[in-house]
Amino acid sequence: MGNNKSIAFLCHPYHRGGVTRWMADAAIAYANKGYCVYFVTVEPTITFFSGEGRETMLQLLTKTKNSVIIGSIKVGREFEFGTPEYREYIYKKSLLATVPTGVPVVLSDDKSVWAAAASLYATYPIVGVLHADENGYYDLARKYHETTDLLVSVSQRVQHTVQERCPDVHKNKLFIIPCGIHLPAVNQRTTQEDSLQLIYVGRVNDYQKRSGDLLKIAVSLREKNISFNLNIIGDGATYKSNLEKQFTDVGLNGSVTFRGWLSQVEVKDYLQKSDVMILPSDFEGMPIAMMEALASGCGFVGTRVSGIEDYENHELANNCFRVYEVGDIEDAVSKIQQVAAIPLVTRLIAARQLAESQFSMDTCLTKYDTAIAAVRKRDYVDKKVSISLIAVLKSKMIAMVRTLKMRKRK
Repeated sequence: MGNNKSIAFLCHPYHRGGVTRWMADAAIAYANKGYCVYFVTVEPTITFFSGEGRETMLQLLTKTKNSVIIGSIKVGREFEFGTPEYREYIYKKSLLATVPTGVPVVLSDDKSVWAAAASLYATYPIVGVLHADENGYYDLARKYHETTDLLVSVSQRVQHTVQERCPDVHKNKLFIIPCGIHLPAVNQRTTQEDSLQLIYVGRVNDYQKRSGDLLKIAVSLREKNISFNLNIIGDGATYKSNLEKQFTDVGLNGSVTFRGWLSQVEVKDYLQKSDVMILPSDFEGMPIAMMEALASGCGFVGTRVSGIEDYENHELANNCFRVYEVGDIEDAVSKIQQVAAIPLVTRLIAARQLAESQFSMDTCLTKYDTAIAAVRKRDYVDKKVSISLIAVLKSKMIAMVRTLKMRKRK
């Protein structure tokens, strides 16, 4: 199956959060283990409307010195707003120009990435990763299970749902592998603050993240005369601004700070100073934020959804981890109180040990190596790709129209 010390990643251009953070970290970690690692993406020549305020994957990868081999093609609006056919062609062209035949390719959460890679099934072993308990991922599994070699679910619920909705998927293709993180050094806090230190990390929106529940939780804490400080870290455009105003309207702006989008180093600093992370999501996959909180010695309270629920009954959970039903604010507050009542050092040690046992990057990559080694052996062949001039012009024309519409909205 090609060089078993080689691996490739195919990713969309911008850092979107947990999924892309994991892909960059995993690529660098593999390279540090001596693998030949290829990372294929595209390089925007202008800032995409969808990428404003975000780092590109190239920026993320080149922040630190590493031996990852990067393959990219410069793209503009014709890629951002053009046709799916054009985007898929660019991904295929870059992949074939960068990655040798037979090297396993791990995919990001992007329809065009999956479509491009699946069309090169004869050239590479394809590893599709299902990062969330969300219909879009199950649609990808249903559509491409015959042209992927592995379907990796990040939680038990995701794999169970794949088996339910896609009964034709061969069980030998299915693996459960949580994303891994680099475990930071932990500053051993020994002094508890007078006020409860709470934190939320993620997109600030209603869809999926239910960020509005943070306001309800804060109001309930105040009603119980519990002094607290809540740091809300993440982007959210208009929704974030409206939520900030709502906190002010109820007189809680002095207890809550909206930090916006922060670097990974800054986030870890806040996590290490926090007692409890709150994650009120409607659904998840395997939250990177949860992993990073536990790795930093921070207690955790989240909803009983994919990924989070997998650790509710872990032997270390009693001293750092609680779960509540989606939308049950009173139970959320009760669980926050329970975690906060655990002695600081006891909570910190349990959280860190849980992260070390389940979420280290080395554990993650070892599981990926095992899964890839189980891929059915087959012959791989080189492939050429092309696109007609008419298709290129069509993509450019559509992109021009969509760009004008976007500019008018601003």
